[in-house]
Amino acid sequence: MACTADPPVVCFASSFRSGPAPTKDTLHNVVATKEFVVNIVSEGFADKMNLTSAEVPPEIDEFEISGLTPVASELVKPPRVGESHAQMECRLRQLLPIGEAPGGGTIIFGDVLRFHVDEAVVDGHKIDPNKLKAIGRMGGPTYVRTRDRFDMTRPK
Repeated sequence: MACTADPPVVCFASSFRSGPAPTKDTLHNVVATKEFVVNIVSEGFADKMNLTSAEVPPEIDEFEISGLTPVASELVKPPRVGESHAQMECRLRQLLPIGEAPGGGTIIFGDVLRFHVDEAVVDGHKIDPNKLKAIGRMGGPTYVRTRDRFDMTRPK
């Protein structure tokens, strides 16, 4: 989720689970490296993205499991996903823990250091959402396509 434009800051949540390993590898990796990459997921590789959500030991490479392509980042250590048409290289800004039990989690805020956008999804100087075909997670196993959009003029 975009938080601010100047400076460009994004955030996402890493939830706590029940069981012997309640903290996800994502949070461990962000804490260890202070860096991460946000890859926008498009409909065309949603199934592969879903494979990365499997609960596997940390030594298992999720790129290998999913068949997604790792691409070296320019400013951070974590790789980008080659199939993604839009990626953001980020440096950790802040962690905000919320609760400690399953269902709680940590909100991770990151400063965007570099944007990567595939020219194939650009129209003029903007990303064309019809070309990007992004998906978003609603919660649990439910996702949404971003095809049905509408604009509303803000009241003055």
